[in-house]
Amino acid sequence: MISTTTDRSELEMLRSSTRRLMAGTPTLEQAAGMGLLGLLAPEERGGSGWHPVEACAVATEAGRALAPLVWTDSLVAAAALSRHAPLGDTVEALVAGEITAGLVRPGRGLFTGLTGPAGSFAGRCTVAGSSAPELLVALAGPAGPVVLDCRAADISDISDAPEAALDTTRPSVTLTISGGTVTAIDQADPAVADAAVLVACADSLGALTGVSGLLCEYLAGRTAFERPLASFQVIQHRLADLAVLEAASRALIDQAAAALAGRRTDASGRVDAAHSYMSRHLVAALDDCIQLAGGIGFTWEFPPHHALRRVTTNLSSARSERSGRDRLILAHSGEAERPADGFRLRARQVIAAHAPFQAREGHRAPESPEQEAALRRWYGVLYEEGLVGAGWPEEWGGDPGHRPEHDLIVAEELIHARAPRPLDQCQLAAHLLIHFGSPEQQATHLLRIRSGAEVWCQLFSEPDCGSDLAGIKARADRRADGSWALSGQKTWTTDGHWAQMGVALLRTSVGPRRHDGLTAFLVPMNAEHLEVRPKRTMGGAFEFNDVFLDGVTLPPEAQLGDVGGGWAVAMSGLEVERFGVGGNVLLLDQLLADLVSVAGGLDVEGRPAIEQADIRADIAGLAADAAAARAFVADHVDRALAGADDPTDGSIAKLLHTETYNRIGRYAVTLLTEHGPAPTGRDAEAGRLLDAWLWSRALTISGGSSEVMRNIIARRRLRLPQ
Repeated sequence: MISTTTDRSELEMLRSSTRRLMAGTPTLEQAAGMGLLGLLAPEERGGSGWHPVEACAVATEAGRALAPLVWTDSLVAAAALSRHAPLGDTVEALVAGEITAGLVRPGRGLFTGLTGPAGSFAGRCTVAGSSAPELLVALAGPAGPVVLDCRAADISDISDAPEAALDTTRPSVTLTISGGTVTAIDQADPAVADAAVLVACADSLGALTGVSGLLCEYLAGRTAFERPLASFQVIQHRLADLAVLEAASRALIDQAAAALAGRRTDASGRVDAAHSYMSRHLVAALDDCIQLAGGIGFTWEFPPHHALRRVTTNLSSARSERSGRDRLILAHSGEAERPADGFRLRARQVIAAHAPFQAREGHRAPESPEQEAALRRWYGVLYEEGLVGAGWPEEWGGDPGHRPEHDLIVAEELIHARAPRPLDQCQLAAHLLIHFGSPEQQATHLLRIRSGAEVWCQLFSEPDCGSDLAGIKARADRRADGSWALSGQKTWTTDGHWAQMGVALLRTSVGPRRHDGLTAFLVPMNAEHLEVRPKRTMGGAFEFNDVFLDGVTLPPEAQLGDVGGGWAVAMSGLEVERFGVGGNVLLLDQLLADLVSVAGGLDVEGRPAIEQADIRADIAGLAADAAAARAFVADHVDRALAGADDPTDGSIAKLLHTETYNRIGRYAVTLLTEHGPAPTGRDAEAGRLLDAWLWSRALTISGGSSEVMRNIIARRRLRLPQ
């Protein structure tokens, strides 16, 4: 039976009952009584079917409690042996908790003499448990899984040396065995090995979750310099990074478990990504938790070091990080297959027929009159064909059949085609006009936006307030005739040098709260006394500008929304960006494909760079980071569409996407600089990688810097003190 566990309430009930079990001193018999040992075994062998989603949920709770119960070895062994008919009774005994199994990671040379269906065993190994198991199982022998019945073997020594064991949360024994018969398992299920790795990852996620929660509570209750330790920004940011790591790891595990449950072809790759990502980040993060805890973190009784030991054991014993590198790299060696039906197919056809040119990252504004004319025609096509603006009211050109996921599809197809993407500022302006504009404002501007005649910009940021919109100082003072006199400066105004209109947030009064007294206005960018000074980016493009407003006069009808209601207008605009990262995260896949292509042509000591072990490891690590960003963003979009997203999901998504984008670009340019020039025929890929790196810092700063995102996570997700 295959289950993807769509019933979240049942899954939560399983989590709750497991949490109660693991909070005590659980026994294998109790776990068997709850059906936990049969979550991967078929019903005809006493199990409940193939349920990797549920198995991961249970493992997460066991890890959170740092539970001493050794149950996953029996869980996995029962699944591994279940297709071997002669061992049917053995599987049933494992599921019932009547016998135990110990898993041995493949590749350690413990099983020898396997020349046919059976062989012999001789050697010394360490397995989890407080006593010698009845069965010893390796999931990948020379011809597949193999099993040794320890009851028929000669065990000359069983040593229990907890002080020498790395994992202090679960017992283990070292066995010296000789003789006995090793049986090769025919008709083995290859997905079982992936399930074993994923269950170990889920246990590790639980350990991280438990420690990060404990650490937040501890630091919020400890004071230094008459303040809670958790109120210091440097500590808040490190705790926020733990929350991001936890959220990304959970998304990776959830998606890999669903892929395993559905027996999908991408399941192994998803498991590799989860294991690689967690292996690279969790051990270091838990090690950092000890530092964050201070002196008590170095004591035996405080849990972080026990979690660190458990996670290190989990991830290194489950699978070598090296084993999944080829699949992680191969996934970015060419164009990914995409669905081609319905709305997506039509979007793809429109883009292929009308896209004016390939876009360059960081060079979004036109660089010539010809480019500007082409872009304006292109924007008009996108609106006319219903790829953009379909969510507007019908009277302004919207489509009643539009669904939010269509916007995500369009973003993905534009990125895949490397076509110019719609201007965020135009979409923001349209949203604000629809929700706050007067009928006259809507009639004047919405159709001009749809035709491409009007490009808009956003006049929010200022030199002294940056992301702190409540600190705006530029003013709009009402005159006796109802008009408004503007004064002050705006900065980082994207597209201001070729825009016709801008939405400005200006201070009209001073209230008891900083958010009070802000009002939104529609500002013609050719207004008298308005001055635009373009600023050149580090990539050499003109993207944003300083705008000076001194002496600008606006008529009464330029006001957008209520006087003093500007904060609500600005916050409403954030809704436009809810799904923005959903499509943009695919840029990571394009960057990685370019990196793999370039590394395949660079010569390093007489061999392609991609064949060098250290470079392969680096690229595989970046691929795992990209997979984590993609997994979390997909989960975030799904929950946002269902109205169940967390307010801080957007901040986590932005951090994962933009910081990974920066790391990939930086690594690629460093590799090219060290081993260049670019390989013959791959100049385009090298150029795109350079553009991406030089543009990447704009992404980590604009729309709320990475530091601001961490502040949001710390305050709103972790509820840390001010």
